[in-house]
Amino acid sequence: MISSDLDLVHKWGHAYSIISIISFPKKNLLFAGTQDSKVLVFTLYTYELIQTIKLGGDYETNTRSSVLCLERSIDENYLFSAGADSLVRIWSVYNTDETRGAVQIEEVATVYSVTDIGDIFSLTYLDSLQTLVFGCQNASMMYLDNVFDRLLYDQTESPCDINRLPHRRYDKFFDSSGPTGQPENRQLAQDEFHKSALQDGAMNRILEIPSENIINYAHNGFIYSICKLCLKCSSFLSNNKTNELNHTHLHEYEPKSTCSEQSEISECIITGGGDGISKLWLFTKNGRGVVSIVSMGTNLSNEETVLAQATDFPFLYCGLSEGTVKIWDLTTKQLISTLHTPERSDIISVSVYQDHIFAINEGGITLFHEKEVIHWNQHQGKMLSSDVFERHVDQSETQMSLLTGGNDGSLSLWDLSSVLHLSLNEIKTQNMEFQRRKSIATARGHSVKPDTEEMLETLRVLIAIQSVSQTPDTVEQLASRRCATYLQKLLSKLGASRAHCFPLESGHNPVVYASFKGTGENKKRILWYGHYDVIPAADINRWTSDPFTLTCENGYMKGRGVSDNKGPLVAAMHSVATLLKNGELYNDVVFIIEGSEEIGSPGLDVVCEQNRNLIGDIDWIFLSNSTWVDQDHPCLNYGLRGVINAKVTVWSDEPDRHSGVDGGMHKETTADLFSVISKLQDDRGKVLIPNFNTPTKKISPEDYKRLEEIVELTEFGKNITVEELIKNWTKPSLSVTTMAMSGPGNLTVIPKSATVGLSIRLVPEQGVEKVKSALIGHIEDCFQRLSSPNHLEISIENSAEAWLGDPTNQAYQILRKQMTATWGTEPLFVKEGGSVPCVRTLERIFNAPAVQIPCGQSTDNGHLDNENLRIKNWSNMAEVICNVFRRLQ
Repeated sequence: MISSDLDLVHKWGHAYSIISIISFPKKNLLFAGTQDSKVLVFTLYTYELIQTIKLGGDYETNTRSSVLCLERSIDENYLFSAGADSLVRIWSVYNTDETRGAVQIEEVATVYSVTDIGDIFSLTYLDSLQTLVFGCQNASMMYLDNVFDRLLYDQTESPCDINRLPHRRYDKFFDSSGPTGQPENRQLAQDEFHKSALQDGAMNRILEIPSENIINYAHNGFIYSICKLCLKCSSFLSNNKTNELNHTHLHEYEPKSTCSEQSEISECIITGGGDGISKLWLFTKNGRGVVSIVSMGTNLSNEETVLAQATDFPFLYCGLSEGTVKIWDLTTKQLISTLHTPERSDIISVSVYQDHIFAINEGGITLFHEKEVIHWNQHQGKMLSSDVFERHVDQSETQMSLLTGGNDGSLSLWDLSSVLHLSLNEIKTQNMEFQRRKSIATARGHSVKPDTEEMLETLRVLIAIQSVSQTPDTVEQLASRRCATYLQKLLSKLGASRAHCFPLESGHNPVVYASFKGTGENKKRILWYGHYDVIPAADINRWTSDPFTLTCENGYMKGRGVSDNKGPLVAAMHSVATLLKNGELYNDVVFIIEGSEEIGSPGLDVVCEQNRNLIGDIDWIFLSNSTWVDQDHPCLNYGLRGVINAKVTVWSDEPDRHSGVDGGMHKETTADLFSVISKLQDDRGKVLIPNFNTPTKKISPEDYKRLEEIVELTEFGKNITVEELIKNWTKPSLSVTTMAMSGPGNLTVIPKSATVGLSIRLVPEQGVEKVKSALIGHIEDCFQRLSSPNHLEISIENSAEAWLGDPTNQAYQILRKQMTATWGTEPLFVKEGGSVPCVRTLERIFNAPAVQIPCGQSTDNGHLDNENLRIKNWSNMAEVICNVFRRLQ
């Protein structure tokens, strides 16, 4: 944890607690709700308090109501407030002198319920639906739809009568004074009412919540927080959750406007309550303007009271008691990570910006970003509210700001420039460059193969996402989930008829599925397999550029994942999208993209089995997860060895001991372990595991001829023989890969435990389960013969079957012709000593043959520093995929 100081821009004082705050960055205004029934208005032009609004004005003399929540409309023409008086107030905000920040604020409507609801703890406004939603102390959630259509109608049909409030309305429910411590018609209605209110002056209308718009016991506890998703994210989430909706609540109010001409609009909200649950709800307005609400059937159990929430799709951040922040993946409904602030007091407010998580509690401000935890204790009393927003300092400069309010009456404005790792100007520069490249790509029009510029932009985004699967760090977990969601949204944008994220019960990264529909009469169904996870960048000092920034120079792309496997994946996605756009996608194409290939593909088989009907019958499986054997000769791969990775540990009941005191007195763990491991191979390297070599076959004459051609034509001819290539590609092997011991590692310490890692490579004739069983049995027998008091433990870390394709089948022959046409030379048919865990699994599940298309060169440095991919290889591969998918029958 790092302790630091924020840059304080300005601080204001008030006699009572600042309970709620909201910024109006376009208007350079700040609003603060207080414990003593006031809304304070500040201008950021001069940092002055320019207006103090007392709730109820002159006509409600007995109003005393803490302002517990504030909300704004997107256009900043309206402010919404609610609190301990059980009312929601709508304020119209007008700039009267923008250069000085002068404003006119009029209360134009008051919303109430005839039932006793207690305090209103949470409030949001759904602009596209003109709908106010608020959560109450009596555990109910209420909403008022088509607000401005109602106000326009009420303005002409009903008199304004303040006495319709059932009374005015200090609520006696809990005798509480609160804590002390963008569619066209929506915009037209809001704008029309805004102009009308400006012309007519004070015109407070009274709106009653219809009884059918009250959802009783939406939670089993107070509803402390409501947050909403943006329109795009709401649409994305709702399109994938339609089948899960389990509760319908329909309101048949018909607004007096042109809403009947609208298409359906949806927005999602998430409520958090005292029952520890976060719930997802979907609001929808149909073509007739009727708004309905459904529960999306998603209840995320936080186990503690949900006091605050924030979203940065696909993630939901929940602020809980005792300084806990839980992070959920909304697409898979899985808990990703749990964070803790140094001060274990209740999280009152959570704000998120560009992966920076600001958690506010009485102990101060805690920022979580990547692997850093930065804490500030600003002695502001107990902090009760916060808001992060982009502030325009002048015409050319923007600044990210944090606004906090405390129970000591202080309102503080902080500059976040010193703690944000990426400035707004840098972000804007990146966005401008992205738009420039996009314009160039669009101007070029359609081409026979995917546009390289468009592919580069997609790959640039993917490389920047640090989707490392080998470490359970929060940063990598969030990045991997964000990568999966990005791919899902991208595939939908590219034209997929379906796109989903399948969660894994194990909690590993989700599997992305997408389906593209072909138009051929006798079409085939092709599955493209890829993975979006990468290995760590390791020693960054060995890289000549940032590993997670795509760098293009001298005809090559560089960055972690460009070769393994994000580059080939992008080529495949854009190839299919190009065929679809040009009306030449004759076959169906399915994408299965996992996020855990680098750790052995755990759970992929289960996901594929569970979704077998959705994925459908598969005719061909394609993948690109290897490289050429040199830099000059294109290749097609038709063989991969299998793998068993295991750990063997010998441990003692005794602690770590000193060799001078205890040496020679006991059987030692290291000696036992080395004795066992030495019996796995003889002096010539032959594996001694029973029946290990028995099933292996001699190489066929056809394969031998291919290997001779490879050795003759490629750079292998300089340093490897056919016999050595046979051993590496077609024979099994056993390697001792790691050694670890307990204790400090001093030469005089006898370890309590010792561990050795084994990596066994298999050929197709060997059964994985048989080799596992023989390995374990052989090691146990060898250890048993030692008659040692120590203990033995054997763990299989992961395993995969070997794979052998048929280079004479239709797909390989079409590939051979297309690669010859593209490269001007026939590809070499090769095998590989490495493994891709899932290939044989996919073949078995879908009963379809796999085809492997290496993309890059032997110098790609996959899994090493400065991983790279030649752009020519990448572009040509996209062209080959287009032509093969067009011709495969």
